[in-house]
Amino acid sequence: MSELLAGLLRGPAAELYQRLLSTGPLRIAEHPELADSPEVEELVDAGFARRRFVGEPVIVPVEPSRAVDQALISMQRKLLDQHRTIVRVREQMDVLQRSYVANADEHDTAIRVYTDPAEIGALSVELCLSAEREFSNLETEHYRNPPDGRSAKVPPAEVLERGVRFRNIYARPVLDMPFAGEMIRRCAEGGWQLRVLPSLPMKMVLVDDRAALLPVDRTGMEGAVLVRAPVIVSALRMYFELLWGRALPLNDTGVESKFSAHQRGVLRLMISGMTDAAIARHLDVSERTVRRHISAALEFVGVDNRITATAIIVRDGWLDYH
Repeated sequence: MSELLAGLLRGPAAELYQRLLSTGPLRIAEHPELADSPEVEELVDAGFARRRFVGEPVIVPVEPSRAVDQALISMQRKLLDQHRTIVRVREQMDVLQRSYVANADEHDTAIRVYTDPAEIGALSVELCLSAEREFSNLETEHYRNPPDGRSAKVPPAEVLERGVRFRNIYARPVLDMPFAGEMIRRCAEGGWQLRVLPSLPMKMVLVDDRAALLPVDRTGMEGAVLVRAPVIVSALRMYFELLWGRALPLNDTGVESKFSAHQRGVLRLMISGMTDAAIARHLDVSERTVRRHISAALEFVGVDNRITATAIIVRDGWLDYH
């Protein structure tokens, strides 16, 4: 019962309501400490109890079906009011933004430099939350602090519900870092489409076709440039799509393949240039298992070396990554 009431009443009030349901009305003369107690006030205000002064003063429970129903209606009204407030604030924000753009220097609006690491981090989150169709990311091995499994940038549920597509391309050295496997697994489970390239020149965040966040240093935390100039953002979008087409997937697409799921995982990392030891660490398997999968793939393709196998697999699209 207490769990059912947890979202409607605070702990002491919920406990008192259950007591009222179990024992019936409580006489105030026998329980003077309840006369003006916070829990009684909460129950009365929330519609779960009432004071009755006809005859001897008592505290009487309200029938649960009525009390809970009224509480839910009240919550729905609050949610509706909150939604209306959000819509109104967004409308006001658009008006303020138009006013700012109209009165700001054109260069300052199109390109702006940030140097505060906290502000850069907050800006990245804000860009993610504002995405309408696409949030794209380039990730290199350069970090201010080494990542761990908790470094996964899981897309917010409210953004995913809007149908926003999340894509990330990793530079291959990222996969060699400790905890990279856990980080990438969490990202994939969170909704990211993940691919890898042998190397990338820089980090980048790209939001729809309207904004890009670029680093001025290797980590992106010493300084970053927010670009809103449509021509530049469009060029960066084309650049990302070219990289995406060349990159190899890290998570399966669900399409049938000539290889098993385990073989696909090994071959994608092999083609990206990883050593057997690095592949084993990333997939949390033994090097012997990695070599076994690669040998089976070479036999299937009908060649005796990895370079030729890679060329055939990529040429014929046997990893289903298009």
